[in-house]
Amino acid sequence: MQIERKDHSKLAIIGNVDSGKSTLVGVLTKGLLDDGRGGARERVFNYKHEKENGRTSSIAQEIMGFDENQKQVLPERFNQNKNKYWSQIVEKSQKIVTFLDLCGHEKYLKTTIFGLVAMVPDYSLIIVGANMGVSKMTKEHLGVSMFLGIPFAIVLTKIDIAPENVYNDTLEHVKQLIKSPAIKRTAVLFDENSEMKEIDKWAELMHGNNVVPIFQVSSVTGIGLQQLNRFISRVPNRVKLNKAYQTINDPMQFDIQENFNVPGVGNVVSGIIRSGKAVVNQHVLLGPDKNKQFKPVTIKSIHINRMLVDSAQVGEFACFSLKPSKAGDKLERADFRKGMILIDPALKPEPVVEFEANIHILHHPTTMSKGYQAVMHCGVVRQAVEIKSIFGHEILRTGDIDTVRLKFLYAAEYLKTDQILVIREGRTKIFGFISKLITEKQLDDEKRVIIQQQI
Repeated sequence: MQIERKDHSKLAIIGNVDSGKSTLVGVLTKGLLDDGRGGARERVFNYKHEKENGRTSSIAQEIMGFDENQKQVLPERFNQNKNKYWSQIVEKSQKIVTFLDLCGHEKYLKTTIFGLVAMVPDYSLIIVGANMGVSKMTKEHLGVSMFLGIPFAIVLTKIDIAPENVYNDTLEHVKQLIKSPAIKRTAVLFDENSEMKEIDKWAELMHGNNVVPIFQVSSVTGIGLQQLNRFISRVPNRVKLNKAYQTINDPMQFDIQENFNVPGVGNVVSGIIRSGKAVVNQHVLLGPDKNKQFKPVTIKSIHINRMLVDSAQVGEFACFSLKPSKAGDKLERADFRKGMILIDPALKPEPVVEFEANIHILHHPTTMSKGYQAVMHCGVVRQAVEIKSIFGHEILRTGDIDTVRLKFLYAAEYLKTDQILVIREGRTKIFGFISKLITEKQLDDEKRVIIQQQI
């Protein structure tokens, strides 16, 4: 079955813990106000422990649908089974907006960074509790969005319970932060009296990265939700502008974010198409595995937004069921590891263990030198790396920009030059991009030279 291809965009919901992120997502997507006791967020959480402590520890996805008049599409009733009400929304909508509800607690910051790096959102909505003020995590999330090139808007929540002086201080702090030398952007303030035409205008200009809309809402009283809803319905996707993607005419690459074993179906993977187009019965390569190998597999079926389709293209989040391409081969969940991709065999992918990167040390409490180890995020790759050499400095400090050679500590990965990377460990924050890949042949040549020098 081929459904009509929908206009789509992805919004990451980030912000400090207890700022009301999951509640806001629940209210927006379900069209129902919160009861003031967290009733709306329970419709969004993935796990029982999240409902019990009220904190998101995984990446939850919800969708909003809009018809040809930009009016929100709601199902007849919401069920716990997303397959039913998602299909109703998709069938009746011309545009689909996917919310990526990310974690707010510092303990789960690595999951939030993975969501921002691997799931390639078009925009970030940074949620700030009007009664709490701007926190350390607010600034952290804002900085990550900036350095990943993700345009963002600010949403002040809980304005119904914030004391007036606290609310005014929070709003002023947010505006000053946006105007600060580190950000240098224009804040545009919206409230419940803002005209829809003005919201439409600034929504279209979001991709320019120079505008930061500020919305003021209450998930309990509904103040400001109409304006925020309008903005969400108007922001365009950034597939053609985002350098993280290639075009639909390039060879297919699919980044695997999760893998499942579904009874009666078999192995299923979910993720995002970074390049090209995938079709049912297409032969692709799965890897790299622990032995640096790629296995030929076939795409049995494709789902987008829990709807069965016969193709998926660059920028779309999809699920594929897979089977081995060779008769007699087996494909088990043990064959999967984090960081794997599906890729067109024509690209002849070659995983690497070592590579060079141009990096900017945003913060490090002391100094870094050869041998320093930390976890790197790059696309779906999450693995510890070690600095093998530094080209311009003997040691690196906060503010330094340099080229370094890095080595994966556990397994080879498939990388491309110009990919953005994030390295984080404790308070250490490093951003950069891949500048050169070191192939197996180059490593062998280097070893040969070293042996000859020793002789």
